[in-house]
Amino acid sequence: MKMATHLSSIKSIFFWLSSIAVAVIMALLLAVPASPDGSYVSRGLLPYGFTMTSLGSNNEVDPRKIITLEAIGPGARLSRVELRDGSGKVLFDAKDQTRLSLPAPLAFETRHTLKVTAERPWFGQSETREVNFTTVAVPKLEGPVFRMLAPDSSVTLHFDRPVRDVRAVGGLTLDAEPDAGGQTIRLLASAYEQDRSYAVQVSYKTVSGVSLPPLTLELKTPPPLAVETNVHGLNNLGSMLPLQVTFSEPLADLDNAPGHLRVQTSDGKTIDGKWRRIGQQLLKFTPKPAWPASSTIEVSADVQNLRSVQGGMLKQSLIEQFSTGTDRRLFVYLDSQRVEAVENGKVVRTFKVSTGKSKTPTVTGSFYIYDRYRYKRMRSDVGRGKPGFYEVEKVPYTQFFHKDYAFHGAFWHNNFGQPASHGCVNLATKDQNKRWPNVSEDAGWLYRWGALGLPVTVMNKAPARTQAAGQTPIETSKGSDKQARAESSDMSVKQEISGRVVVR
Repeated sequence: MKMATHLSSIKSIFFWLSSIAVAVIMALLLAVPASPDGSYVSRGLLPYGFTMTSLGSNNEVDPRKIITLEAIGPGARLSRVELRDGSGKVLFDAKDQTRLSLPAPLAFETRHTLKVTAERPWFGQSETREVNFTTVAVPKLEGPVFRMLAPDSSVTLHFDRPVRDVRAVGGLTLDAEPDAGGQTIRLLASAYEQDRSYAVQVSYKTVSGVSLPPLTLELKTPPPLAVETNVHGLNNLGSMLPLQVTFSEPLADLDNAPGHLRVQTSDGKTIDGKWRRIGQQLLKFTPKPAWPASSTIEVSADVQNLRSVQGGMLKQSLIEQFSTGTDRRLFVYLDSQRVEAVENGKVVRTFKVSTGKSKTPTVTGSFYIYDRYRYKRMRSDVGRGKPGFYEVEKVPYTQFFHKDYAFHGAFWHNNFGQPASHGCVNLATKDQNKRWPNVSEDAGWLYRWGALGLPVTVMNKAPARTQAAGQTPIETSKGSDKQARAESSDMSVKQEISGRVVVR
């Protein structure tokens, strides 16, 4: 009897001790909250819960980052894991896992809700947690992805928020230059082919260091700058023809363009002269005092600094090459009605001519031949049917030297040596001359000997022979001829006179 009572007392004591131990263990298991490091685990004697990859800031989660969940503690499991986006759409759902990873990448600039239920059946433990986070926003590029390079070979990108670590790769080599705020990025191209499109991929990050989806741009390079001159394909030019350089489109810095142009002889000797801008695409160079005789002239450009408004450059530095003939000059003496052709300081031929009558005098001054035609239709400056109207087809050997004043053959009269024209300088010609077929072919000779840019001096009275041969037209011209010389300087090669030419 005593033995039974003793055993009963021992069982009672063991029961109570076991109950107290279980109560203490349960209290230790359930009393400790989630760890502040982002894990959702009770740190008692038997840890329980789950851990998750740290998100950093819940408002700027990298959507490409792999988020891993793992059950913690003996017998613990993830009984359910559910991920939804901001609209409530289920993106991921899993059950009865001990470790798993959420799908990646997630969408940018999206709010997500992660709901995790962890269980430990041994102790009947179950706990559900919700974690809300938002993935980073993609900075928005202002403007189109198709861009034309600026004249300085750059393209500027502006975002609605700061970015960093911008890199551009592709067929076009670009250096990125961000501003201080990080929202505006200037991409500068170092080398490229003109008139071509390049696909360029731009990589960049948020200011927090999250890599963003690459941005694909299509960059168009400007078309090349083209140029034409008034001396293309010409040789044996006279010494006074101004050079005209016409660009295919306006220049970005037309005022400073002459500083990027060089005019020199083929052996490198610089030719003095003055550049003048005409409009937005034309530059005119007047040599001072004249082009050197019997020389090859080269016109070249600095292709890097001479650019169009679109940024186009010349494909090559050499713009033009032309040559001048011997030192040839024409002198017209109104008092004696004659013309002297002077070459290298010597009179090589003298012609009897007919210049303007008293009511239609020939202009005096210093000029140059600016236009030439083997045949030219000429008509009066009064309309058809009016007094004084005339029209003559195929006037031969026409060489204009000032406005509509020209040297030309005259087959309609044979009164050379006397004033007979409307202002032009008439010369004898066999061309179409049925009345006087045996006259000298003065007009033809002068046409073959002459050239564009040939200096012409028209004087009322001939100077002494020793002076005329060696002097330039400017030296022998009168001060009263300044206006005529100024007007002459604006004449262009192959210039039409409003489609009508008056017989002078």
